[in-house]
Amino acid sequence: MIAKHPGGAFLAFFYVVSWILFLPALLGTLGFGLIPVEIPAQPSILLLSLIALAGGAFLITRIADGKDAVRDLRRRYFTWRTGPQWYLLALFGAPLLLLVGAAVVQGPATLSAFAAKLPQFLPTYLINLVLIAVLISIWEETGWMAFLTARWQKRFGPVFASLMVAPLFGLGHIPLLFISGGITDSGRLAPSEVPEYVFYLLLLFSVPVRLIVTWIFNSTGGSLPVVALAHASLDTTASAAILTGFYPDVDGRLLYFGLAIVAIAVLLITRGRLGYHEAIPGAQRVAIPVPAPVPLS
Repeated sequence: MIAKHPGGAFLAFFYVVSWILFLPALLGTLGFGLIPVEIPAQPSILLLSLIALAGGAFLITRIADGKDAVRDLRRRYFTWRTGPQWYLLALFGAPLLLLVGAAVVQGPATLSAFAAKLPQFLPTYLINLVLIAVLISIWEETGWMAFLTARWQKRFGPVFASLMVAPLFGLGHIPLLFISGGITDSGRLAPSEVPEYVFYLLLLFSVPVRLIVTWIFNSTGGSLPVVALAHASLDTTASAAILTGFYPDVDGRLLYFGLAIVAIAVLLITRGRLGYHEAIPGAQRVAIPVPAPVPLS
């Protein structure tokens, strides 16, 4: 059954394990308060990435496709050689996008305010980014990108695969909505805020992110390190520490709108291929008629 439905088996394994791993934090005082112990969500997130996503990807790959496929999946961790522009994009695309959006909305004064804090910004930002990429993002993208999206884009094409993965990726964050500090660093969400954040998780955030990540993955030859840096850059830029410290009075949601614009631009520029070089399923070749040679008289 797993061999016939590897994608469904991976998702079932992920969601069951993820809720089990989040259960202690949900039951503690930071969650529903059923037990009088403060249990943060960070250990659950780390274990989730390692066990439910990366572990699930390797387990299902071994069962469904064999040792050679496991070796190929593991090789993605060592795919470093790609153009320097992809590393620059992965490292600095998100903070630059937010800065441009802030300048458009609030005026050029935002640029000078940010430039004054640039010496403090770079070490703080890069240290947090590398930590998140190494501890969480590379394992997270092993499941979502290197396993699920890469598998589905062979059947449905890169765009449809990314759109299918997007809400599933967002649903994986749902337990964090009920844990203080899970989604925002400012505390527990009010019940009235939950629908808004569900919308952001499932649509406004997840869809552009998955399209952009697929484009980076395909364009870099399947490089998990570059993808992990890009994902960690988004998480770091959207964190309260970076927003409050270096983007004063800037609405963090500007980053989500900016990502949506970038995703649309990537779709148009790549004509929906998102850097994918194999034949897209369902694509039809158009035969160009060749005129018959005219006999010489």
